[in-house]
Amino acid sequence: MAGLIDGYAPHPYIGGRTAVLRALAAWRMEWPGTPRVLVLTGAPGSGRSHLITGFLMLCDPEYRKRLPLADLDPSTVPPDSPAPAVPGAAGLSAAQVVWLLADHFGLVADEVWDVFTELAGLAGPVTVVVPDVDRAGPVRAAGEPDRLLREVLKPLAAVETIRLLTELPRRLADEFAAALPAGTVQVIDLDAPQWADPEGLVRQAEALLNPRLGARELPFTIDAAARRTLAEAIGRRAGTSPLTAELAVRGILTGRGVVAPHDEAYLPSSVGQAVDLHARRLGADPQTLRLLLAPLALAEGDGLPVGVWARLVSALAGRDMSEVTESSGALVEPFVESLHPDRDAAGGGRVVVRLLHPAIGEEVRAGLPSVRAAQTQIAMALLEAVPEQDWSKADPYVRDYIAGHTLEAGLLPQLLTDPGLFVHADPVPLRAAVEAVPIEELGAPARTYLRTAPLLTRTQAPVVRRAALLEAAFVEDGLPEYAEAIRHRLGLDLPRQTV
Repeated sequence: MAGLIDGYAPHPYIGGRTAVLRALAAWRMEWPGTPRVLVLTGAPGSGRSHLITGFLMLCDPEYRKRLPLADLDPSTVPPDSPAPAVPGAAGLSAAQVVWLLADHFGLVADEVWDVFTELAGLAGPVTVVVPDVDRAGPVRAAGEPDRLLREVLKPLAAVETIRLLTELPRRLADEFAAALPAGTVQVIDLDAPQWADPEGLVRQAEALLNPRLGARELPFTIDAAARRTLAEAIGRRAGTSPLTAELAVRGILTGRGVVAPHDEAYLPSSVGQAVDLHARRLGADPQTLRLLLAPLALAEGDGLPVGVWARLVSALAGRDMSEVTESSGALVEPFVESLHPDRDAAGGGRVVVRLLHPAIGEEVRAGLPSVRAAQTQIAMALLEAVPEQDWSKADPYVRDYIAGHTLEAGLLPQLLTDPGLFVHADPVPLRAAVEAVPIEELGAPARTYLRTAPLLTRTQAPVVRRAALLEAAFVEDGLPEYAEAIRHRLGLDLPRQTV
């Protein structure tokens, strides 16, 4: 990004946040008086994960070679030390995060709690960075971020030789700080005046508007003065939110009309305003855009296959929305991104769509009359999408994540009577969803699955072996009809197993 900060070049990935980078660098170099534990917090879209990613670039010995360290403010550059352990929490359970730590340090432990004992025995200090806590867990409604706080972050912070950096939503940051002795932790709220970076937002917007960096060539992007004027207006309106600034630019560049750079009434001051203003700029009803985004806001995993997304939009609308979905490119473009996770060597494969940032999903979810009712509609649509109710023929998203949707809809116990689902669904998200249901609400087949699930997830067993293990478990638990269904109705020739 162009421009200097106090005579130094900005971090090429972060583009600002000098005060925060100084605090992070002081923590990394164990500067006298700095706390052992640092927590980044702020509103959704405040840039917590972005900041940690940029800081980790400075901490990685190999990546440092690609950065212009000599041009950066020396007080923001940590020492050249071995990279910290970084067990990213996105999509993982609390236990999986702990085992990532064990693998990083080569620890030998039989139980999760043994890992903390082994960590305490290492020659300190030990540096650990845990990003993406708010995205923890295979299933959203299972409450994994709270479990991660209790079962991983608090025990880590209690080990006096561990220096810990993490990022948390405000609710969890307050709980975490309150549980630690005074002087142990520093909470950096990215929205607080001493940590906010209004000039950084302007530089961000200015870079995003620059045709040399990929922006559309328009009168106010080609002209440097007009570009700067618009960037300053975007920064003022965005407040402390880098995401709001980014969405403002993406909306402007996607729009087909003329934008007056001086008219701040058309610039958003929040993520929700970015959604609604963009719809109005294109002459659409903001509720239509929110409806299009709603299935993505309620989705599990990495997003929705395009065909599933279109089906769920119609389900939530209660009518056929296929034409609207097919023509929605410019309307949804600023808020979504496409992935090709199943692309093969020939370039084929389905397209998966997901929201650009989780904060967009939080905004859309908050605007729904009832998340539970919406998830009920989605669950029914997903069930109808299973051909002949044969889970082996279901779309992988439907098969693997319907449990997450029915959990939030309050319908999961009713779903847990089909041995076909037990066999064919990915056991990691299915186990997480089942474990989130009170045991007294589960029927006998679900309790058998729950007993068997640790073996299924630990071994990453393929379908045939999952079927064999479950068949044996149903026999042992006195549920022969479920064992029979697996062996015959599913058409699998199974070896005998013992659980």
